[in-house]
Amino acid sequence: MGQMIYPLAWSLRTSSVPKMSGSVSGWESQLRNLISGLHKSADGRTHDSTLPVEGRASSRILPELVRAGVLSRAEGRFLPTASALQWLESGDPCDLIGIFHRHVRFIGELMGALAEQPATHQELVDTARRFGLPWDSPTPVRDRTNWLRALGLADLFDGQVHLTATGQRIHPLLVPGTQEIDDEPSDLPTPPPAVAMLLERLNQQALQDRPHASVLYVPGRQDNDGRLEALRLLTEAVIPSITDNAFTALLQEAFPGIKTPSSAKSAREAAKALGLIRRDSSTSWAATEAGAAWVVSNEPLDLARIIQGHILYFAEILHELDNVTTATAAGLADRAHVYTPSRNRQLHATAVKARLDLLLACGLVAKSSWTTYRVTALGRAFRAATPCMSPLDSTVPPETAVMPELKAAAAHGEALATEIESAAYESSSPERLERAIIAALSYLGMPGHHIGGQGHADGVVRIGVGVYRRVLTVEAKTSAKGRVVHQSLSRLPLHRAKVGAELTLLVGPGFDPRLQEEADDDPSIALVYTGTLAEAVRAQALTPLTPASLHPLIDPAMPADQRDDLLCQARQDQLRHAQLERVLLDILLLEAGDPLHEGAWLEVTDLRRELRTRGERVDADEVTSTLAFLASARLAVVERSSRGYRAIATAHTVLQRLEGLGRQWLHLGATPTQG
Repeated sequence: MGQMIYPLAWSLRTSSVPKMSGSVSGWESQLRNLISGLHKSADGRTHDSTLPVEGRASSRILPELVRAGVLSRAEGRFLPTASALQWLESGDPCDLIGIFHRHVRFIGELMGALAEQPATHQELVDTARRFGLPWDSPTPVRDRTNWLRALGLADLFDGQVHLTATGQRIHPLLVPGTQEIDDEPSDLPTPPPAVAMLLERLNQQALQDRPHASVLYVPGRQDNDGRLEALRLLTEAVIPSITDNAFTALLQEAFPGIKTPSSAKSAREAAKALGLIRRDSSTSWAATEAGAAWVVSNEPLDLARIIQGHILYFAEILHELDNVTTATAAGLADRAHVYTPSRNRQLHATAVKARLDLLLACGLVAKSSWTTYRVTALGRAFRAATPCMSPLDSTVPPETAVMPELKAAAAHGEALATEIESAAYESSSPERLERAIIAALSYLGMPGHHIGGQGHADGVVRIGVGVYRRVLTVEAKTSAKGRVVHQSLSRLPLHRAKVGAELTLLVGPGFDPRLQEEADDDPSIALVYTGTLAEAVRAQALTPLTPASLHPLIDPAMPADQRDDLLCQARQDQLRHAQLERVLLDILLLEAGDPLHEGAWLEVTDLRRELRTRGERVDADEVTSTLAFLASARLAVVERSSRGYRAIATAHTVLQRLEGLGRQWLHLGATPTQG
């Protein structure tokens, strides 16, 4: 235990620590059995089926242990590293924690913080942020302290983590290696050859020709390195190749938000748009050369480089963050038009938010608040070293493509969302948050009113109409520290009974794990983060969700940290439908302009064949339902006959019709009766 343990270069270490299953007290022996089984398997003395890991757990934990330096991978096989075998022989906890420290960020740094004084998990999250780790919850810190507890290096009592005597002896040997967030990196890691070749091709024309990628659904949690882990799993899954059906099954098993084949398709298409995977046949997928190189390097900057080479307006955001008046997704979306060669195709706030999530996961931006962003020191170094598109002539404002009513609705939604996020931390004025939440839910189509006062719910809202109508009480909780700790749930049934409600929405900026567990066990309580509600409000102007699509927001059976992912998927599904409408109309318009094709009629099979040439694989039912919408009497831009379908109006007319329908409702004046 006397040898100093130095980490790898800070940028090469992963942000995710392996998570074994079952009780923490059994993690060490479980890992020992796994390493021993793999070692014997490599020698031919046992079979992989005897390993203590199988199915979904195997697909998750084995790659995690590779990134953590415990295993290596060669020709599709997982083998223990020399360091892991040394720990297996010695049994010294210093050997294992040393492996983690060399390969995982915030291990030695965490122990260093605990050596100074015991700390809560939330306090350790604040410490982690100083090192550029954009964590919004204690989960990744708890994953690390669980390993310290499993190895006898730390203990948890009185709500704080304490180093044991063994931990105190070991921590000086772990030389810190993570730079603080405001430290300028000396040199960025050299990209692998496949990624370097991609960057070399990025001249101004190539940058302008990148796809808009207005629909990017990346599953996984937004915080805790979830986006990177999701993309890594998507890419690893196709090495060397995987069929459509197997890919869909894997995604549905790995991500709670992916419940249907169409959701799995959205995730696959996002990974394809980002340049990580590609079709290698009509029924299977493989990794791109650059995507495979990123899996090997495990370097977030390589992922960012690949994305920059494949989608419009990505690293350019790092430049715009220093220029925009409001550094939010909406503010950056307003600047996107200066990077958009096709002015009739704008990138809206939803698409920009997806890009910001990826920049955040790669450590290139950090959140200044719930809604605003800033460039990190690593981001400044990255933008200086990465080819970026120069802004186009910015004299043409984006308003030409966006109806004033939509911009007004977006501004209203942004104001509501900002008020929720601000009021959530104003403990001295709880009524402010109560009223903001009621206003936000009304904006989402759940009309209601504020109640407040001793012995009453803070408010009541309704969703649905007629026999589908449901009444919900609202309980809003503020916390200056961002986490609600004390809240009695025993009075909530009485509050519901007074107004005839079925469910309670308990809304706050964050919740103590014990309170969250108690609420999750109650089938009448839906725990909702204020950040989740704010994002739902922001997105509603562009992609208004139906009551059925909004169900994840109020579903009491769903943990609070899964709501964001499912709502994001619902919005991406809507955007995907809009994209399909646009592509189908484009195909029909091209056919209508062909003088050699009399009548310009196309059947569904013809349209599907053309869609495949454009990289879109859509089943016949979805094509037919989309065409039925375009041919409906109120829109009437496509005509149907026994010979198929043909376009009878331009894309500009479609936009006018859609805008006109909205204006007609606005000009009617009175709002229809609500439930």
